[in-house]
Amino acid sequence: MTLGRERDLVDVVRRLSRQSKSIDEAVELLRAALASKLGGAELLLDHLDGGMSPRVAKSTAAFMDAREFPFRGLYTAPLVVGCRKVGRLVACFGSYGSPGPLLPRLTEHVAQQLSAVLGRTSRTLVTRTMTQPEAA
Repeated sequence: MTLGRERDLVDVVRRLSRQSKSIDEAVELLRAALASKLGGAELLLDHLDGGMSPRVAKSTAAFMDAREFPFRGLYTAPLVVGCRKVGRLVACFGSYGSPGPLLPRLTEHVAQQLSAVLGRTSRTLVTRTMTQPEAA
């Protein structure tokens, strides 16, 4: 991805996160935007304690095992509100070409934007989103 296109993607992430009214809305808007630009994307929020939760591990494994994209990557970044770590972003990306150093930087940027959403919205959404049981 060219530097100009990367800047455009960063601007889209920033704009969508600012207009989101909840963390759930932000995650879905960002996931859809990133998937349309990169090929595939899954954004999952998880606790910091004890590795990945079973729900996040299952979703991550399903994405990484899919053969739709020849290049698949898994990246994590902390979610921080104020000075407190409140969770972790687990980002899975799929593409048809090697993305180079874009995806680690993009993951950090998405985590910063989601942290900002968390900072201005209800903390109860953090717990509900991160511990929401998987639908049967």
